[in-house]
Amino acid sequence: MIVYGRQVIREILKNNKKNIKKIYVIKNSKNIDDIFILAKSQKIFIEFKERKEIRELTKTDNNQGIAAEVEDIKILNLDEFLEKNRNKDHVIVCMLDEIEDPHNIGAIIRSCEIFGVCGIILPSKRCAPVNETVYKVSSGAIEYIDIIEVNNLNNAIYKLKEENFWIYGFDINGSELLENMQFDKKSVLVFGNEGRGLRKLVKQNCDFLVKIRQKGKIGSLNVSNAAAIVFYEVMKKIEKI
Repeated sequence: MIVYGRQVIREILKNNKKNIKKIYVIKNSKNIDDIFILAKSQKIFIEFKERKEIRELTKTDNNQGIAAEVEDIKILNLDEFLEKNRNKDHVIVCMLDEIEDPHNIGAIIRSCEIFGVCGIILPSKRCAPVNETVYKVSSGAIEYIDIIEVNNLNNAIYKLKEENFWIYGFDINGSELLENMQFDKKSVLVFGNEGRGLRKLVKQNCDFLVKIRQKGKIGSLNVSNAAAIVFYEVMKKIEKI
């Protein structure tokens, strides 16, 4: 996979877990000495290229003059994620129900990392892929968040309930207000498709349906904005438990 953007590559290098095969940089690039130092310490080869070559490699002009060839992101199954977090006191997870825009997934992953959500559950079908755009929009946060893929979200919900997680779906018509909601130490926060919202069966399987108080007239927040608000509120409440 080819990823690009200075902050993305900084985070990959700082995390030092991903196999970076090579870094490509536009000749005479400035303000990236820290990237050079990290790459050298990890014995990663840097190849200098012309601007048009970086453009061809990344298929975008929004590459900040740097790209890297890396391994694909490691995807966990649900059992692997649960085992990894078996002994943790707080496990807050985000679940996305058919989110189609990779920009939204990237933004949600960034908010996950900032506000202490440790994993994000995605369906294997009818969902935007975890690709270069997700990497770029997440600003490198994807390096610190577990990505979990499941074949069926409803089966995953049943499994999570068996593991003592509470399931909170976020819906504009929810019966509970976010500011009044108490969240468990093991919580799953579920967000629906950009246009359709939560699917009927997913909604039925949630323990609570929660809404964000609004004053405006346009109907609803973008899903990534809604997720950021929810994650912040959950972080505040969980810290008090």
